[in-house]
Amino acid sequence: MRYSLLSRFRGTLLGSFVGEILDRDLGRVLGEPTLTQPEPGNDKPSPILSDWSQIATCGTKSLIRCGRLDVEDWLLHSTNTQPSFTLLKRAATSNQAAVATLPIALFFHDDEIKLRQQLLAGAAVWQQESEGYEGILAVGYAIAQALTEKLDPTTLIPRILVYLGTSQTPVVQQLEQVQTLLEQGAGLDTTFTQLRREAQRRGESLLRPYTSIALAFYCFLSTPEHFHLCVSRAARISYQPVITAALTGALAGAYNSSIGIPMGWRLATNQINLGSERLQLADRLFASWSGVYDVSTAQLCHRAAVAAPRVIQPR
Repeated sequence: MRYSLLSRFRGTLLGSFVGEILDRDLGRVLGEPTLTQPEPGNDKPSPILSDWSQIATCGTKSLIRCGRLDVEDWLLHSTNTQPSFTLLKRAATSNQAAVATLPIALFFHDDEIKLRQQLLAGAAVWQQESEGYEGILAVGYAIAQALTEKLDPTTLIPRILVYLGTSQTPVVQQLEQVQTLLEQGAGLDTTFTQLRREAQRRGESLLRPYTSIALAFYCFLSTPEHFHLCVSRAARISYQPVITAALTGALAGAYNSSIGIPMGWRLATNQINLGSERLQLADRLFASWSGVYDVSTAQLCHRAAVAAPRVIQPR
């Protein structure tokens, strides 16, 4: 194994968190300006995460508690956390739902058939019925490929398109376009412009929600080994930078693991309450996936070598 599976779990959840707060709270602890102030009596900043990131956290806790996807439990925990989340049922755009279902991709990464089924079940709770699920499946499949040591950046999008097995939907068309632009060595600005032009040519809205999913794949695949560059570029996109950076961070974190996140950023997240919580949740989610009866002993997993079937080869 290139990286431990636990480190990839951590990288996915922490990477998404870093992407979301990069230009705000993480900047503060690195000595840069921020809008967030520490809580009274607490020297750690308390970032305000998006609703969908909070829903993802609720989903993670539900998976840990139930040991399976229980959408009723997920909904109950979400509404207990924030009653207004009830209003978000079937209200998410595809990119928002992709963030909310990240823990499902982690928990079911080792079975492609079950992964599809569970991602669709989770997406059906939150996503608008008018939008297709291809974007959610694409992100989930990519994370699963990273966790099972099968992700090849040069062939990821073609393999995603085979996995989706759908006709020329807008999501598929944008992913195909991103693949072409990557092969041509196009820059970020050029890619963004081309995606807008192609949407205009097809008579669609210039900027659709799934565009941020396509841009996240571009930012990750253009520099897959460089977490810092992936997320920094995504955070500076003029279209939905927070959610684009969150998805980019999840993809880059799954591929490079938590070890690939710059040390300064990892230390900075330890100074943020929710950053520490993300790592703890990753450990407990990994323990639950591994079959640990008491997930409170998740810290013991740091000394274990656990992977999806056939990933660790016999000696």
